[in-house]
Order: sequence, then structure tokens, then C-alpha cells
Amino acid sequence: MRPLRLVLPLTLTVLAASACSLFSQTISGEDLSEAAADTLEPQLGERPEVDCGDDDITPAEGDEVDCTMIDPATDLELDMVVTFTGVDGDQWDIEVEVFPAEGADDQTQAEEPAEVESEDTGATPPRDGEIAAADIAEAAEDALEPQLGARPEVDCGEVNYVPEDGRIVYCTMIDPDSGEEYSATVTFTGVEGDQWQVLVEVPDYP
Repeated sequence: MRPLRLVLPLTLTVLAASACSLFSQTISGEDLSEAAADTLEPQLGERPEVDCGDDDITPAEGDEVDCTMIDPATDLELDMVVTFTGVDGDQWDIEVEVFPAEGADDQTQAEEPAEVESEDTGATPPRDGEIAAADIAEAAEDALEPQLGARPEVDCGEVNYVPEDGRIVYCTMIDPDSGEEYSATVTFTGVEGDQWQVLVEVPDYP
């Protein structure tokens, strides 16, 4: 199993990646639904109901399967996409992306007023196209909180960043239970216009 990765889009919908291995090059929609539910359960705290259809699927890297998920907290049906990654023979991984319910508010704005942020942190207000380090840290905290069961403290410094696919921001995370500090990386991915996602990894976390 690969280390769990958390991906967070600008809408603050959690995406999760999970390594899975099955010894058949064709899998059923039911099996894929179970794998997706296995991936999402640690993030949601409850096991969701996932439906990826009844058709058999031959996994190929980059292939996407449209599925639906019943949010166990709200009973809302959410659209989701399961993407095959790292396919190697009968070994495959999946990445699960869950989209917000229609009409959900996007949390896309930087914290304001900028003067207050600058006064508190010494950070320079972001220019057009830049993302404040404080907002990147907050997005990482949002991604990690469901996994840790408590909200960690993430510090990504004071430099603003222009989001580009593959750009890495080096941060630190304070574990909410032990108080231990860990190195973390936040990688921009899925950048398209003013839409972006981040991949949060804490490689040394036990």
C-alpha cells in the first residue's frame, strides 16, 4: 500500500488516493465501488455508499469511471470520478474525486482584510494570480483534519505563490495530539485558470 495522499481542490472537496491491488485485469463495477468506499471511509469517518455501475471494467492508466456517492453525513448524492493511476499488469491504484453538491458555496477567496493578515503575520498581500501562503496552509489543514481526527497547525511561510502544476510548497505540520513537528509538502495540481487543487503529503508521519 502506498502512503495515503490527500488532494484538495479550491472548492475544499476532499479527494483521496488509495493503492489497491487485485489479481484480475478485469474488475466489476461492484468491486470498484468497494475500493472507492475503502478509500473515502477514513476521510469521512463513516463508510459511504458508492455506485460505479454494473459493467466490468478493464483498468488502464488515466481511465476515468463516473460514479456516485451517498454522503453518510447528509444523505446527499454526490457525483464522483474514479481515475486509475499507476496501472501495472494486475496491479492498480485509484484516485477518487468527489464533487460538491450543486449550489454549494466555493471557498475561493483569500482571507480579508489583507491589512489584518499583514499585521498579524508580516505576510505580503497576494497580487493578482497569487495564492497567499496562509491560504495554502489553511487548505492543507482542511485536508488533513479528517484524516487526523483533529485540526493540525500547518505553516507554509509568508511567500505568496502563483499556482502551477507540479509546484511544491514546503511546509511544516504540528500534530494536534503529540505536538510533534513534521515536514509536509503541498503540491499544486489540476491548475486550470483560477481553479486549482493541492496534494498534501506528510511522508514521516507515523
